[in-house]
Amino acid sequence: MSDLHGSEPDAAAASGSGVSPSERPVVLVAHGSPDERSPQAVREIAAAAGAHVGFLEFNDPRPVDVLTGLADQGFTAAVALPLLLTDAYHSRTDLPEVARRAQEERPGLTVSVGRPVGDLSLAPALVRGLPEGIDGLVVCAAGTRVDEGRAHVAAVAAEAGRLLGVPAGPGFASGPGPTAGETVAALKTEGAQRIAAVCYFIAPGLLCDKAIESARDAGAVHVGEPLGTAPELIDLISKHAAAA
Repeated sequence: MSDLHGSEPDAAAASGSGVSPSERPVVLVAHGSPDERSPQAVREIAAAAGAHVGFLEFNDPRPVDVLTGLADQGFTAAVALPLLLTDAYHSRTDLPEVARRAQEERPGLTVSVGRPVGDLSLAPALVRGLPEGIDGLVVCAAGTRVDEGRAHVAAVAAEAGRLLGVPAGPGFASGPGPTAGETVAALKTEGAQRIAAVCYFIAPGLLCDKAIESARDAGAVHVGEPLGTAPELIDLISKHAAAA
């Protein structure tokens, strides 16, 4: 995929030269994690997408600092894109606040806020490479108290199950809704014997580990990896940035 923001800003941009008025660098805004694996994976995704990255918590840099830094390099517009899979608190509250603060600190900067990157088109990435003989699927996710967020994960699970031709359901690491282990148990009740647990997570981390452990304890025979630099995710980043 082509670079989302062209060449990396350089010293010429700081003086206002070398930056096209039409260029809108993209800043992926991730939640952040005390687990070192998570920010590393996010940085790899940003590199693959040709984007910058900022973290809301735990890790540096912070997104407001990234956006104001871009303004100082000569950019007048940027996109803040939530590297999140569900439309919940962080995308609804934190992202608009990031944009507001950056624009307040740099009055000449316009920050467009994109949509979260969760989408049914990610289902193929979840089922890719599963072993033969899988007859049930639990799609593990972080969890949210926002009903629409949980419904989205359930829809992704249904699509993944449809692609694989097996019964499937969501399993959450936190908040309301079934845990991954509870979904494994429910699938077993329906007759499934070889159940896989796949990770509807951007990157590895504590909640992902919790969901996987729950599925394993309940008898899942295979566990997948977070999305990472899956081509479907990189493509969605590009599309959502262009639409912002």
